[in-house]
Amino acid sequence: MKEKLILKTKKQKTNFKNVELSDIEKIVSIEADCHISPWSKRNFLDSISTGNLFQVLKDDELIIGYYIACFAADECELLNITVCKHLHRQGFGKAIISYLINNCLERKTSNLFLEVRRSNKNAILLYEQKGFNEVGIRPNYYKTSNGNEDAILMALSL
Repeated sequence: MKEKLILKTKKQKTNFKNVELSDIEKIVSIEADCHISPWSKRNFLDSISTGNLFQVLKDDELIIGYYIACFAADECELLNITVCKHLHRQGFGKAIISYLINNCLERKTSNLFLEVRRSNKNAILLYEQKGFNEVGIRPNYYKTSNGNEDAILMALSL
């Protein structure tokens, strides 16, 4: 499996690396800044200990974003994907998804699944551009500041 992928986006040289324990505090901070119901430090540590694929996109030591994916048999589920709030809409989310898709192809994965908030129109558009299709709904799955909202289940056949 590739350890690094060099991208040139907005004049930055970036690469993917496996998460390191020293990254966790910064990741927890990014998560809290970007999500209404952020993962806890324990969630991230559990992802490492259970052997999920947990990679960060970095520019030198600056964390741009990260993703966590779980592989089982010939399927993959994207559990978490986050880009630093101040770096949204610069192509990094697309780069992370593309990298994960390539990783799935290398592993001969048949399907890639994810859940996304119904209100996250930008993410839904990105996933659709990458070939994902809606395959279901999980009613009231995500917490919001005033209740709950549905999760849209999406899948990509590889």
